[in-house]
Amino acid sequence: MVELRFDGKRYGYWQKVSISESVDDMSATVRLSITRPGTGESLGLSASTVVEVLIDGLLVATVRPDVVRRSVDANSHTISIDARSLARELVDSQYSVTLSGLKLGEIANKLCSTFKVPIKIVGDTAVVPDFAMQSEAPANALINAARAANMLLHPSPDGGLVLTPPTNAAPVATLIYGVHIKRYDVVDEFKLRHSEYWVKGYDYENDAAINGKVKDGGITHYRPMQIVADRYGQGQGGSDRRALLERNRRLARAHRIELDVVGWTHAGGLWAINTQVRVIIPEEGIDGVFLIGERSFTQDDHNGTTTQLQVMHRQAFEGDAKKTGKKGVSKKKVKK
Repeated sequence: MVELRFDGKRYGYWQKVSISESVDDMSATVRLSITRPGTGESLGLSASTVVEVLIDGLLVATVRPDVVRRSVDANSHTISIDARSLARELVDSQYSVTLSGLKLGEIANKLCSTFKVPIKIVGDTAVVPDFAMQSEAPANALINAARAANMLLHPSPDGGLVLTPPTNAAPVATLIYGVHIKRYDVVDEFKLRHSEYWVKGYDYENDAAINGKVKDGGITHYRPMQIVADRYGQGQGGSDRRALLERNRRLARAHRIELDVVGWTHAGGLWAINTQVRVIIPEEGIDGVFLIGERSFTQDDHNGTTTQLQVMHRQAFEGDAKKTGKKGVSKKKVKK
């Protein structure tokens, strides 16, 4: 059961539920609705209300409402809520700041504390020589800096963020088509790919222009992407790694697997992003370990309780090249 808690009140038994998170999005998204007889009344939510979202008593998100809609006719009323986690302020706000000589974790701490967003930093982080924003969304600058450092910045249940490397922990479960997987999509989204990736910037320490470049051999027509370097003073090697990471992440997104599994839990608890899972789909020649990049809990009268998982290779988040087989999915077998 999904339950909302705020201001000492509890609301459960929602008819339609969607709770989504992604390693490429700093805010979790929650959408809930219920239809009941009569005209009903407002839940008492305001623009600043902080709402805890729980599944079977476990906290999964802490949000503020974006939209509350009440639809009323002669026989019934429907209440719908769209909300995002507290880190939405980093996405929606425009802000200016200049910081020098701080580690990425220190920068993230400073920005999150300004907007009262909790953050947990896993492991040590590299120094960012110069970090500057001018009337822009803090989320964009932080995500770019995290990507340049081959780290993930994703939502946490308390409404804040986790800055962490991609997990290398053992798979939390094995999912087999026809046993655990009720439906799957193997997606080829070619529009995400480019023939070459250029990262351009300036190394102020050495007074020199820098240009990192890498190609996608699968795109034979001219379709370039040019990126302004995310941080200064990183040198040629940093730009090369940033270009490689951009290509590999886009390859992972362009060739991905989307799974529908029954329920919201595995043997160890709720499904979560930045965890690994073994996927076996014999019909596609797929048997490998993948990182969960997106996760959505859904519930409705038609499909019941379902989790949608979008999985991809962990190496896509590290900037390491990985050979792919059919549809861009690794053919390497995992020992049973």
